Amino acid sequence: RLVLVKPPGWEVFDRSAGLEKKQLFEFVRGTLGGDLPLLHDARHQYGLLHRLDVPSSGLILAAKTYQAYYDLRLQLRAGDIARDYVILCHGLVSPSLHEILARVYWRGRFSTSAAQGKPCRTQFKVTAHAFVRGGAMSLVAVRIVTGRQHQIR
Repeated sequence: RLVLVKPPGWEVFDRSAGLEKKQLFEFVRGTLGGDLPLLHDARHQYGLLHRLDVPSSGLILAAKTYQAYYDLRLQLRAGDIARDYVILCHGLVSPSLHEILARVYWRGRFSTSAAQGKPCRTQFKVTAHAFVRGGAMSLVAVRIVTGRQHQIR
């Protein structure tokens, strides 16, 4: 089991991205060597258990063995592993909001909230407000409960 720090500007894994993008899975494979079959298995996401958008930085959970991969997946789905983020938002987020329940629906590469989407649960807490150069900002602590693709957007 590994916890990796993904820097901004890096793709977690995307075989169609070409060589111009820095790939986290290629870095892990190059660092740990070629004797771990999971790190060469695209069907198992090269041992990486989730993704972050390219501009984002953060921690990525990874496995070196198939047993660890399935154990970590089970823990993620059961909610035994928390995924917390700190986000700086444009505008004022109401401190009275604490949870968002929505249904995320994907149409091609874009996601939206729609009745036919998958249920998502996001908990959050506004920790600060600031006014910078005439604009309002909110610092928000977010916990992704369901872990749907693009849920945090």
